[in-house]
Amino acid sequence: MVTSVETARLHLRPWHEDDFPELVRLYSDPEVMRYISRGQPLTQDRVRGILDKQLRHWREHGFGPWIAEDKATGAWLGELGLNELPDWPDADKIEVGWELFPSWWGRGLATEGARAALRFGFRDHHLARIISVTIPDNVPSRRVMDKIGLLCQGTRRWRNAEVVWYALDRASWETGSSNEGDYVGDRSTM
Repeated sequence: MVTSVETARLHLRPWHEDDFPELVRLYSDPEVMRYISRGQPLTQDRVRGILDKQLRHWREHGFGPWIAEDKATGAWLGELGLNELPDWPDADKIEVGWELFPSWWGRGLATEGARAALRFGFRDHHLARIISVTIPDNVPSRRVMDKIGLLCQGTRRWRNAEVVWYALDRASWETGSSNEGDYVGDRSTM
């Protein structure tokens, strides 16, 4: 089973237990959390819950978010990939998302990794539709959503906030230019 993917600049791999300290650091960064929890860091207990949930998701479904590492240096950049939103009010609950440390912003890495995640979801897991959700003010993430071919579906109230959401279905991905990009290959790690 394919679980790790490489792009031109990224090594994307499933989460592991030993990622916990870096995940705590990531989810403690006020800039990273600016559009997620109004800048408030997540507690270690909350991060532990997220880690446990994602490890379980990988075991049960064969996909989830990846840890993003710089191919050239091995540096831990953040997390990105596919994530299930079980409380999303529509039938399609698999989201493509990203959280990278600010020192890596502005280099197109979220776009590069998100394209790989779409390919992984549509090609390897035959997902019918992938969504992405953010608050309306998160212009950088909305720009990534546009670049990877997701289409704005509108706004709605979710988790006590006004959110904007985007979506792309597999048929549109297969015929569009969003399935091209910096994808290099994948590897089985199981």
